[in-house]
Amino acid sequence: MPTSVETARSVTRGLGMGALTLGMLGIVTLHQRLAGPELQRQVFQRWMQHWADLLLRLFGVDCAVLGTLPPSAAGARLVVANHRSPIDILLLLKLFGGVVLSRGDLARWPLLGLAARRAETIFVDRDDAMSGVLAVRALRNRLANDNTVIVFPEGTTLAGDEVRPFQQGAFAAARGLSVEIVPVGIAYQAGSEFLDESFMAHVARMAQRPMTRVACAVGDARPMPGSRKGLSDGLRNEVQQLVNRARSALHAGHASHDGRST
Repeated sequence: MPTSVETARSVTRGLGMGALTLGMLGIVTLHQRLAGPELQRQVFQRWMQHWADLLLRLFGVDCAVLGTLPPSAAGARLVVANHRSPIDILLLLKLFGGVVLSRGDLARWPLLGLAARRAETIFVDRDDAMSGVLAVRALRNRLANDNTVIVFPEGTTLAGDEVRPFQQGAFAAARGLSVEIVPVGIAYQAGSEFLDESFMAHVARMAQRPMTRVACAVGDARPMPGSRKGLSDGLRNEVQQLVNRARSALHAGHASHDGRST
């Protein structure tokens, strides 16, 4: 059973998440109207990254970044990472911006679902073949229009540091396009995984903690190869190495917090 302090912390953070999300949506809507149609996407991206950063701070997420963050993408970018928690989405949105390929039920989550829909999240139901086809088409459209897309090719949140086999949809969507690829490995302190619980139960449990420690190792950005042969396995192995590096840094208790190489 949570203590009274943990309960109070959870309630305060939950209310703060709601107020912050609704407030940011109102502010960004007003800013977009003032900025005009040609700047609406840039305005939303800036506010979304700010929102993600504030939510991470609100929930006490102490994120250490290893490696050098690439400069803002000049064209299409595919960010490929392992997936352990909804916090992954906030972390990568803060670092890279863009849109996320995410589980379909996120659209129905309280508050965050509303924000996800406004952020043009690509939703996919892993048990629905047609949903997968439509998601691949949407992903390709985003890349063809020089957007950054964040994907978790394992397909769901999992426990532990083992990176499971990657699904092929995102790589198929990028075929024939000029796309920069950025691999990322994420490691959390124990008990942070989103597994056999509801989203609200997970948020409440994470909100009870004074702090959640996470390390995020960023690999080298480079053009996606013209051939997809061996790409999935190669990227999976690279993400695994980055996860191992993140875990080592988490155990050591030190890493960069500002995106500079460590």
